[in-house]
Amino acid sequence: MDNKELLKLISLLLQYPEKEIYTMDWQQYIDAIEETEVAKYIIDFGRYYKDNDLSVLQENYVQAFDFNDKMNLYLTYSKLGDEKERGRILAELKEIYKFAGFELVSTELPDYLPLLLEFVSHTDKKIRTDLLQRFRKPIIQMQEILADKKNPYSNLLQGLIIIINSITLKKV
Repeated sequence: MDNKELLKLISLLLQYPEKEIYTMDWQQYIDAIEETEVAKYIIDFGRYYKDNDLSVLQENYVQAFDFNDKMNLYLTYSKLGDEKERGRILAELKEIYKFAGFELVSTELPDYLPLLLEFVSHTDKKIRTDLLQRFRKPIIQMQEILADKKNPYSNLLQGLIIIINSITLKKV
């Protein structure tokens, strides 16, 4: 499984746990992960996912991301809130998506982390590298907060950070 496929997998796992996602055969995806450091974090998250009922996963997801301004999955919100600058960044992201031929069919804002990861898993290397580098800091901040709370989603974000570092460090 290459980085683009890992980004897509993490995008899927960071979405609200629905029955369709919950009942997927995760082992086939985990078995395909070659990078052992990333695999460890995704496997740890997979155990959490497998060992809990869907209702527990949904409740934990809502507690982690929906009732916390510092921990929602909108990458510009915790820093900029509803400021004018955030609107400019969101409009810029929409233009980047459009330029790359990525049709936004979601009702989510373009800075929603699962949507951004889905996009970068399909786009060219330069755009992927630039966007992941641009949003690296808020992703690290989210991961640290989740790790402090011993939240299993910190595993997914730690795996994502390893991928981002491997992609963006190659740029230098």
